[in-house]
Amino acid sequence: MDNSFYQVESGDFYVEPGMLNHLKILHGGVLLKQCDSTVGLLANEYTHSRVLTVAIKQFNFTKPGHVGDHIWFRTTLLKTSRHTMTFFTEILKRDIDNNAEKVGEGVLIFVAVDDKLRPIEVAPYYIKDMTQQRDVEQLIMIKLKD
Repeated sequence: MDNSFYQVESGDFYVEPGMLNHLKILHGGVLLKQCDSTVGLLANEYTHSRVLTVAIKQFNFTKPGHVGDHIWFRTTLLKTSRHTMTFFTEILKRDIDNNAEKVGEGVLIFVAVDDKLRPIEVAPYYIKDMTQQRDVEQLIMIKLKD
């Protein structure tokens, strides 16, 4: 397996008025849905099979999103098990003045399934680049410590 699943940037969208909550900022549920769908597509690409969200280990909102913000996800495959893939994703935004910043992050776990939704095996993920491997190991220690 190559390093093509190390820090993939994908899933961009623009915040629209219908995505806001009562405080006139991006609704957390909308952001979580977009994130889950984006990371799910990446999991599907990795396994070439159907995938389901098993767990959202953490999801933190650090900055609000506003109408016109461009949101995207920087996602790293942290590890695989026999049936699952664990991803860390940073949620980023670029505002109308072209300023970029992190607005959140999450750890999501997906299971690969067959057409009857039974778990199937996932190919092990190995990173050959030592710098990237250290980065992933550090993320695992920090984000998956519990």
